[in-house]
Amino acid sequence: MATRRWLLVAVGVALAFVVLAVRLLYDARSALHAGEMSEARGDRLEAIRHYQDAARLYLPASPYVRDALDHLEALAAAAAQAGDGLGVRAALEAERAAILATRSLFIPNGSRLPDIEQRLARLLAAAEDRSVAPGVSLEARAAWHLERLARRPGPALAYVLLTLVGLVLWVGSAIGFVSRGLDAKLRLRRPHAIIVGVTFALGLAMFLVGLRFA
Repeated sequence: MATRRWLLVAVGVALAFVVLAVRLLYDARSALHAGEMSEARGDRLEAIRHYQDAARLYLPASPYVRDALDHLEALAAAAAQAGDGLGVRAALEAERAAILATRSLFIPNGSRLPDIEQRLARLLAAAEDRSVAPGVSLEARAAWHLERLARRPGPALAYVLLTLVGLVLWVGSAIGFVSRGLDAKLRLRRPHAIIVGVTFALGLAMFLVGLRFA
């Protein structure tokens, strides 16, 4: 019977991952399509917003994330050719923000960042009011912006720990429900089920709060 319970847990976890992966792919594909529709109408700013949404919905090997980033690069190139500095900046900033939004232990598509940040630094330097720092060259201004764009602030340790503790409580309570909240005939054991339910809600709340502020 214990084997059956653990099998149910394994199946439940696997299904949860499958549902999450399918939802990420579906939402990324929808956002990418919405961006293409906006671009076809000539609304570049709306297209940039949709492409940024698609690029943030990262899943390993997802083609939609790569396509969304490529679209942002193409919009930046088209804006540059048209002499639209604000359009270039909007596309590059959206691409950079989307890439950084997916970082964890590493940064997916992080190899794009140096070139993006160099171009952004030049744009920001060129847009500055020269009276702010008279006598400073454009190259020095660009270097100043690049140094700040290249910073990667780390997560807040306290909220990271809160997230991890919440995750342990959340997942552990789900396992505990299967192992303790049900009897041998899979009938509900009310006292255990109540304790597990409270622990689940507390763990989930801690996880979401920690994830929000980490």
